[in-house]
Amino acid sequence: MKDEKVPKNLATQLDSAFIRKEPFGLVLIIAPWNYPVNLTLVPLVGALAAGNCVVLKPSEFSRSTEKVLVEVLPRYLDQSCFAVVLGGPQETGQLLEHKFDYIFFTGEARVPTACRA
Repeated sequence: MKDEKVPKNLATQLDSAFIRKEPFGLVLIIAPWNYPVNLTLVPLVGALAAGNCVVLKPSEFSRSTEKVLVEVLPRYLDQSCFAVVLGGPQETGQLLEHKFDYIFFTGEARVPTACRA
């Protein structure tokens, strides 16, 4: 996260020029039902490592993964920087009514009929 110096040109010779990396802020991760562990934990680790707070919404179609995430993550992660929200499309819709600085979503906007409960 250290500032990265960039080359100066004639117009910026008297200024300080650098790239400062800053976290987005609050990140929502909506995980899909296929590859639920990988497509949940990889973005979670990246978002937390970058200094963001995360709201994690696992797919309601992977109940076992939901259960493991709710039980295991609080044991190993600081609970002040993440939350796990369980539920279906209604809860996801309610989450999307809130402002997030970044939303990570892998999947279709529409849930296939074969996957509906």
